Amino acid sequence: MDSGVQTRSQQKPSTTLLDCFKHFTKREVLSDDDLWKCPKCAMLKKATKKIDLWLLPKILIVQLKRFNYTRYYRDKIDLRIDCPINLDLSQYVLNPAEKAKGKYSLIAVSNHMGGLGGGHYTAYAKNSHDKKWHIFDDSYVSEANETDVVGKAAYVLIYQQQ
Repeated sequence: MDSGVQTRSQQKPSTTLLDCFKHFTKREVLSDDDLWKCPKCAMLKKATKKIDLWLLPKILIVQLKRFNYTRYYRDKIDLRIDCPINLDLSQYVLNPAEKAKGKYSLIAVSNHMGGLGGGHYTAYAKNSHDKKWHIFDDSYVSEANETDVVGKAAYVLIYQQQ
């Protein structure tokens, strides 16, 4: 009998890196604790804030929030985020002169396996000469398949502008 419940390993990716950028750049209504002081009338007013991309770096480093801390508990977020090898951020760039520079290629990934109290780091990196991926695991280096590069342990992504 199928209960309809999926285990963590059976779940499909529930978000993408582009979803993360969409969330990061959406307009946010500030709380009453963050009222804005109007420079004309000096009154505190409700406000919104929005983060936009204006200039793009040649090397883009994305750190995924993998650790969740609250007042009562700490937890590691093991959600698989679908991160493309080729990333196009042009839709998030306001500066028209920069839109054409919004295409990136993934060149490295840092992974963290384990929990908050300990774990193990590995890294994938793409050789710029032969274009092959390699995995670095302590003192061991071996060739890797591109399909294995981004998994649920991905923690830091490094993209290079195309």
